[in-house]
Amino acid sequence: MALRQFAKSRVIWVTEVPAITTFDRNVSAAALVAELDSNGCVIVERHVDDVRMQQLHSELQPYLDTAPLGRTEFAGRTSRRRNGLLTKSETCCELAIDPLLLAVCDGVLGPNCVNYRLHVTMLVELMPGEVRQEIHRDGEIYPIRHPAPPMTLAAFWAYTDFTEENGATLIAPGSHRWPQERTPEAHELVQAVMPQGSLLMYTSSVWHGSEANHTDAVRTGMGLHYSLGWLRQEENQVLSSPPEVARHFPEQLQRLIGYDFGGPYLGFVEQGNPIGLLRDGDDGDFARTEPNLNAQRETIELLSLRTVSDDD
Repeated sequence: MALRQFAKSRVIWVTEVPAITTFDRNVSAAALVAELDSNGCVIVERHVDDVRMQQLHSELQPYLDTAPLGRTEFAGRTSRRRNGLLTKSETCCELAIDPLLLAVCDGVLGPNCVNYRLHVTMLVELMPGEVRQEIHRDGEIYPIRHPAPPMTLAAFWAYTDFTEENGATLIAPGSHRWPQERTPEAHELVQAVMPQGSLLMYTSSVWHGSEANHTDAVRTGMGLHYSLGWLRQEENQVLSSPPEVARHFPEQLQRLIGYDFGGPYLGFVEQGNPIGLLRDGDDGDFARTEPNLNAQRETIELLSLRTVSDDD
């Protein structure tokens, strides 16, 4: 890793220049899980080929073209956004259950939950002139002090090329291990420069945000983020994809968005497992859990939440 030197009086301060490790599409899930554990972020370059990206564009771009501009500083006043992508794109549905991505979810989120969920789907287009977004942690939506075990895994796909000039996402590698109060200095942020079809992943304690777009073209990213199954999802997936829509999804995706138990006794409907709502003639068994969930519950790592005292 490259080093940057700062001279101050007679003292030479040497700090590491942050970097996001980039792998090619043949990388193993184990290597990505290990990198996310040590660095908090990683890129898989050109994970999706040009043909599938063209399909994604043809399905989603009409919705983005008619989206209004953002109306808050955080959402961007020169940005356009769309959510509920599963109802808008078959290719997006396929990418949401990408085998490599779900294998990474198994390794990152799996140790702390019985099931994980698709947390949010979003398309974010930075138009020319958009300014830098506030640097933030995705885990801030939950009342948990950092550092903390991963609560979410962001999977941010390069819908267009991400360059230094057009607003490639700023990331603070290693910040998933920083204490609650520490925020990144300018030299600790690096941009996730990557070609179209690439995949940027980072965990919930990582500081990040979009950079300003200084070009005459748009920069668009597609977020398919995942969360621990016992947490409230950022996007209400069941309302975004109600039963009459979700019944046409692959079963793996149906369960991933919430038509399944989130764990023993989490998320039942009267007849039991909500997956029954998508099956004709399934009256359910009125159970509130399942034997396999109970067995998995005994294997997950328990998190310790404690009150912070004045002595800490």
